[in-house]
Amino acid sequence: MTTQDPKRRDRILVVAKDDELRESIVETLEHAGGYLTSQASTFEEALSEILLTEFSLIVTEAELPDLSGMDLLAVVGGLRSGVSVMMIDDDLSAKSAVAAFRLGAVDYLYKPINLEFMLMQIERELENKRAAQVQQPPTEQPKRHAARDRERRLNPGTRAAALILGRQQFKRITMELNRLRSHVKANFVGLVDVDGNMVGAAGTLEDYDLLLLTRALAIDHDATKSLATVLDESRFHSTYFEGEHSGVYIIEFGRPYLVSLAVICSVDVKPGMVWLYSKRTAAVIDEILQTVEIPRPMPQLSPDKTPQG
Repeated sequence: MTTQDPKRRDRILVVAKDDELRESIVETLEHAGGYLTSQASTFEEALSEILLTEFSLIVTEAELPDLSGMDLLAVVGGLRSGVSVMMIDDDLSAKSAVAAFRLGAVDYLYKPINLEFMLMQIERELENKRAAQVQQPPTEQPKRHAARDRERRLNPGTRAAALILGRQQFKRITMELNRLRSHVKANFVGLVDVDGNMVGAAGTLEDYDLLLLTRALAIDHDATKSLATVLDESRFHSTYFEGEHSGVYIIEFGRPYLVSLAVICSVDVKPGMVWLYSKRTAAVIDEILQTVEIPRPMPQLSPDKTPQG
């Protein structure tokens, strides 16, 4: 019996409609590589896994039953920018390879897959990532929502509780996000927690839309909240940020889990309709969040007391 290399704690997601291919890759990664794995056969399943689990690398087929590996690659770039993605195509296509690399793929493989070569490429990629993390000194992350973040993150009495969804809650929220996207013909609908983590999403983000969403979430919404107080609207706080082609609708709500419902639509979409359906969706999600168990706080010790041995 061999001892697993401590570096091999990376988890890899394998996305393939071909059951035989998916199982062969998973078996190779687990038994020959010693990696942890998850698997999915569709874009929708893969997106659920990506939002629920941290992965070091994703291996995906170019063709999937619902959307494509290219769509998945674009979503990963917007939601999990630090995750490496390898693309598997049915045959060699220079055009597809160029498109995949432009979207951020680290490798482009084609069938029939040489599993030993694929494993070697995966090990090389993950080793390079580890080496880069060791060499790169930790940097201070950009300050977003400066005053608001300082209050929420540094003051234990006021910061929001950590939001951890169960699978059933995640599925219900994802269903509501997809329904909202369909109603208002949005490009993207996402639920973001107080730390900027994507809790749920429907649709895909282009680079421009990702920039627009980031800007909108970075705005301090105190003025909007003040107006909401005057209007006796204490449950939801709404903000709109308009770009040249798209607009971002932000609705903040939730206690003790503060979240933002972000909707990206074309500027041609009627704002009233977006606000109506978005607020309805926020109300449903708010009810779902009420079913999330609140984590018990850690016991606090007085300075003059020490634990008894």
